Amino acid sequence: MSNLWIAFIIGFLGLDTTVAFQVLISQPIFACSILGGILGNFPLGVEIGIMMQLFWLYMIPAGATKFPEGNIASMITCVIAIQYQGLEMPNLVFAASFLFGILFSYLGAQLTTIDRKLNGQIVDWMLEAAQNASIRKITLLDLLSILIYFLLMSILAYVALACAGFLMPFLSEFPVRIDDKFTAIKPIVWGIGIAFTIPMLYQAVKQIKMF
Repeated sequence: MSNLWIAFIIGFLGLDTTVAFQVLISQPIFACSILGGILGNFPLGVEIGIMMQLFWLYMIPAGATKFPEGNIASMITCVIAIQYQGLEMPNLVFAASFLFGILFSYLGAQLTTIDRKLNGQIVDWMLEAAQNASIRKITLLDLLSILIYFLLMSILAYVALACAGFLMPFLSEFPVRIDDKFTAIKPIVWGIGIAFTIPMLYQAVKQIKMF
């Protein structure tokens, strides 16, 4: 499957984050599993999905908060890790994939800011359409808002995969034994994710006991 189609799938799944659907398919545990199935490595997709779910669980994309695009980042990490599993250096490949994901999560935050500014203009047009009782125009503007976010995240994903396509093959220049130096990368990500999750679980249990 071409990177363009993969980018479109990531953009589509990313809509669920805040823009549409709201059925949780954008959450890493589901999105990465879906991508793993599509790309032919469902177990790795599930593994990365669970890791990334814990890692980004603390982030709640609510209100006007500026936040890294953790869901998109997780999908990018998953796709790159699967695409370059043939290098037979799983730890190094995951480390590089994870770094790509982190980098593009913050670039995604910048695109989300741009998307919000564009939505501000669209809201003004919607208010004008509402005053004129133009349901058709309101619907088209709503679809335009969804399309803009979809295209922005698809472009982000495509650029990430294109950059990976240029840089990841250079990993094959390293001796295979260097992969052993990165055996701790997955446990570290697991540990960070669990460290983020425990305080949230504690607060949730504490609030339940208050009732």
